[in-house]
Amino acid sequence: MSGISEELHTGEKIDKEFGIHPLEYLGIYILGGILILTIVGAIIGIPLIIIAEFVRRGHKYYLTDKRVIHQFTFLSRKTSTVFYDKIQDVHFTQGIIERIFGLGEVHVNTAGTHLVEIVFKGVQNPVNVKRMIEHHMIKKKK
Repeated sequence: MSGISEELHTGEKIDKEFGIHPLEYLGIYILGGILILTIVGAIIGIPLIIIAEFVRRGHKYYLTDKRVIHQFTFLSRKTSTVFYDKIQDVHFTQGIIERIFGLGEVHVNTAGTHLVEIVFKGVQNPVNVKRMIEHHMIKKKK
């Protein structure tokens, strides 16, 4: 929970914390592994795998009792938040490979824009994540 505690409002509690599943970066890991097999490729392959892993671990997603938070930390830090009462649409997408592994993306949209505000990439069980967000949205409307 490092780094997020200073972002939380007084009394705000984290309900769920998750990150990008390692299988989301499987293609990069395979490419890096193939490159490592050659001496020249190892110069590229090893850093490729290391950087991909730092980037993957740098993405953290939080569902609190008040809002949805995406925090990315890699050299610098960026935090995006949306309060549940501002969310207009939540949907998820899965490709065929993602369906096989139970992964997907959850998209959170707000009013006043056609752009996706926050995308949770590579999350395990995206249907459950979507339901958790919708549950909070319903609680906030009551």
